[in-house]
Amino acid sequence: MNSNYFKKLNRSKLKIFSDFDGTITLYDTWIEIGEYFIPDKEAWADVISQFENQQIGARECFLRECELVRNFDISRFNEIIDKQRLDPKFLDFTEFCLSNHIPLTILSEGMDYYIDRILKKHGLDIPFFSNKLVFPNPDDRSSFKLEFPYSDSDCSKCGTSKRNILMNSTGDDEISVFIGDGFSDACVVNYADIVFAKKSLASYCWKNNITYFEYQTFGDIIKKLQNLLANKTLKHRQAAKLKRREVFLRG
Repeated sequence: MNSNYFKKLNRSKLKIFSDFDGTITLYDTWIEIGEYFIPDKEAWADVISQFENQQIGARECFLRECELVRNFDISRFNEIIDKQRLDPKFLDFTEFCLSNHIPLTILSEGMDYYIDRILKKHGLDIPFFSNKLVFPNPDDRSSFKLEFPYSDSDCSKCGTSKRNILMNSTGDDEISVFIGDGFSDACVVNYADIVFAKKSLASYCWKNNITYFEYQTFGDIIKKLQNLLANKTLKHRQAAKLKRREVFLRG
């Protein structure tokens, strides 16, 4: 379909937000890193289990995992990052957003260091919000710590409050789209108008009666958005609109 057609539509009403690990990348980069630098796999599995069972939040999960890291090596760290592959249709998706002037923002519970490195490797300039990896001694990168610049002061669970960023970045007359795959996306999908989900996030949406579109690759998302735009069926999801209103009323 001619892209000029979409340029005639009210594109500014649509804003897209996407998870990174396991969504834009094929695999979870942090899990790949943990496989190499966390030798105590039993303790690590217990931490992940507590997170998946919602006994601890993402922030505490990451901090506990970092305590399990041993023999960290920056060169090996970079090698693991550079081997990460993108969803086969993600570059096409970025072109779709760019050609139709649809803002795309990454919301991630991952680390800025590897997100930035992966995006630059593929020549992508996409704004992102994530947790921050800090080297206490820049001249000796044998250890690191985490900071959470986009956390919610009233919520100790999330490292990066995807909900807050999505809500604060979307006006009342705009339609928010969220794309994700995992447990760290469970909160934000309650507040997004259009949800694309796979894996455990799709299961969460189904169990909690959250309307969503299941997808395998970003190619599926392009096709669905094209249909929604062409049929002019973009609209707020009433349940999400009410939840956003509740948050704003609480201040």
